[in-house]
Amino acid sequence: MTYKYLNVSIEDGVGILQFNHPEKRNALGWELHEDICTQLAAWAYDDAVASVLFIGNEDYFCSGWALDVLQGTGTAQTGSDERTRFVELATKLMVAIYDYRKPTVAAVAGVAPGYGMDVANMCDVTIASENAAFGSTQVKYAMNGFYHALERKVGAQNARRLYFTGDPIPAAEALRIGLVSEVVPVGTLRENALRVAKQIAEAGPELLTVLKEVALRAGHMDPVGALNYELRVTADLVSRDLFTRRMEDGLARLRAGQSKATERLAR
Repeated sequence: MTYKYLNVSIEDGVGILQFNHPEKRNALGWELHEDICTQLAAWAYDDAVASVLFIGNEDYFCSGWALDVLQGTGTAQTGSDERTRFVELATKLMVAIYDYRKPTVAAVAGVAPGYGMDVANMCDVTIASENAAFGSTQVKYAMNGFYHALERKVGAQNARRLYFTGDPIPAAEALRIGLVSEVVPVGTLRENALRVAKQIAEAGPELLTVLKEVALRAGHMDPVGALNYELRVTADLVSRDLFTRRMEDGLARLRAGQSKATERLAR
């Protein structure tokens, strides 16, 4: 499929969603919202895709909500239904990313304000360029950001400071508080983020969809409930042909490694 503001491709099991609306610094308007949702749905049950990478370019990721579009809704000409539709579309996108059945990685360069940061936070893993900055800037426009996704990554105190002030933080601070998992040199974001996404994809879509479900659900259970749930998942996995194949391959690698180690010791 081809889109006006979105480039899509698949590389070694990774579905790559690259925002491509430079005139708006990849701000999310009507069309880009719909296109992302459409492509995510297309890949959800496609075994060629095991993980998904969200990326802009080496200078910027996503400048957030298209504020000019949002400002134009709810006017005498458009009516309040347009504003409601835009909020519903934002909800559709955020749920599509947050509850996606496969692991997701966000690659962030440049300033990722408000809704742009929220898109990254909805992903499972965020990789940042050294030139990245993050801010829950909605408060400055009398709106609110997506607090829950922020808190789950950085904890209540850090989340509330970002949420209440709207002040941006640089990549190094984002790494320190856990908003991102890795900071990479400027100009290397794509290769490093793709490296992580490919490493995840190596597990394959059958296993990863199970693991993603656990990652989404287990953290919201009580400890004993989570333990029982995860053991039931283990019971399901070890009954599959996938487990038998992977176990045989793993034992073969282990034996080969032990044999080589014994040979070195014998020399």
